[in-house]
Amino acid sequence: MMTTEPIIESGLTFGPFPAGHCFYIEKSKTYQQIKEGVKVAEFLLLRPSPQGGETNKIWVVEAKSSAPKPSNHDHFEKYIEEIRAKLTNSLTLAMTACLKRHRQADAELSDDFKQLNLASIQFVLVLVIGNFPEAYLPPLQDALAKVLHPTIKTWALGTPAVLVLNEDRARQQKLII
Repeated sequence: MMTTEPIIESGLTFGPFPAGHCFYIEKSKTYQQIKEGVKVAEFLLLRPSPQGGETNKIWVVEAKSSAPKPSNHDHFEKYIEEIRAKLTNSLTLAMTACLKRHRQADAELSDDFKQLNLASIQFVLVLVIGNFPEAYLPPLQDALAKVLHPTIKTWALGTPAVLVLNEDRARQQKLII
């Protein structure tokens, strides 16, 4: 489901984004048909290259209102695994949608997504946590990058492949208003 409307998730307001640039994957018919046992992130955001070349990026964005401290080991690992699954499932669903493996996806995707050069697109896996202290971002980013390492390698993702942002950093990236 493409949208230009702001997306409200986990107490954060994302967007609005340009027409054809935001695929609200969590609310899409494509996802609704496969969702049993499959968790996905909130949305995919097409971020065109500022130079107008073929190095467009798709940000796969998951939003959370909080995160556990690494010292709470069991809860922290479970949290990281949930985020990993959502981001990798969303990356895979994005590609299968662009490859027309899901019939309904063709009707849901914008021309901007349909016309992407899939060989040159870069993906960035993004976790945004509202009201989260800056000091806690690096350990969370490191843990997420570690569990996503196989995905980063097999998909040959560029740099940065993983971003963990709090509300302030998300605002700087023009993800939230």
